[in-house]
Amino acid sequence: MHNQRHFLLATHSIPILSVGNILGEETLGITLFRHSVKGRNEFEQPHKHDFYLVFFVEKGSGVHNVDFTQYTVGDYQVYFIRPGQVHNWSLNIDTSGFQLMLSPDVITIFSNLSQFPFFEQSVPSCLSLIKEEFEEFKNHLHEIELVLPDNDILAKEIVLLRLHLLLKLLQKQYLIQFPEHDFSTRPEKMIKKFHVLIDEYFKEESSVNFYADKLNITPNYLNILSQKYLKMPASDVIKQRTILEAKRLLTSTDLSIKEIAYQLGFSDNTYFSKVFKKYAGKNPGNFKKL
Repeated sequence: MHNQRHFLLATHSIPILSVGNILGEETLGITLFRHSVKGRNEFEQPHKHDFYLVFFVEKGSGVHNVDFTQYTVGDYQVYFIRPGQVHNWSLNIDTSGFQLMLSPDVITIFSNLSQFPFFEQSVPSCLSLIKEEFEEFKNHLHEIELVLPDNDILAKEIVLLRLHLLLKLLQKQYLIQFPEHDFSTRPEKMIKKFHVLIDEYFKEESSVNFYADKLNITPNYLNILSQKYLKMPASDVIKQRTILEAKRLLTSTDLSIKEIAYQLGFSDNTYFSKVFKKYAGKNPGNFKKL
């Protein structure tokens, strides 16, 4: 049944853009280019990627929508997009900067150290810097840009090291700006695991008991942690993830509301609409028309 549902999505969804789709070329998992040269200023149709994107805006203006949050684009910003997020932008024609595209395999290489908070679920997607801070990151990007064309193994290792340093320095700045998303202490690690489990099981499991059992804690303690760190009950966190996926499917596929409800584990279409309206503020039909 699960495979059939997956096939249904695949036949209806718009193409998920890869680096090759956007640039017309295949890459080895790390791509860096200057936005003013190859960047598209209009991605009006909401779409997804199968890669991680870090978009450095040196100069520019416009709007950037990431998972239904609209950001006003300005100078010295950094945007983080993870695979599967729906986003689109409309940028002023003179917007310039850098786009850094990373395959999931590259991010996995770095997974032995602490996770990057800016690629987590339901976190702010935009980091604002001052000019001097941005210039430091620009210097790191130039160093990567110089070595990236070389194909020998040592050059690739140097690129990976420079890239990891760049991402860790971004992590440091991100946690200064958003300290509430520091998951390095033990209770927050539990919340991080909770998010990972929700990502894996939310289509099949909506019970707080299920996730508490997976985490080897009581449902009551999971609720206490959720209230403290996420400012809402655990059941709401699970439902919000489900509704986020519903929003993504409504805007990036031509699946019917009934089909989306079925994919997300709702046997009753009316109940799905009721839950959607509670968390999204409007019913699925009205949301799809936006």
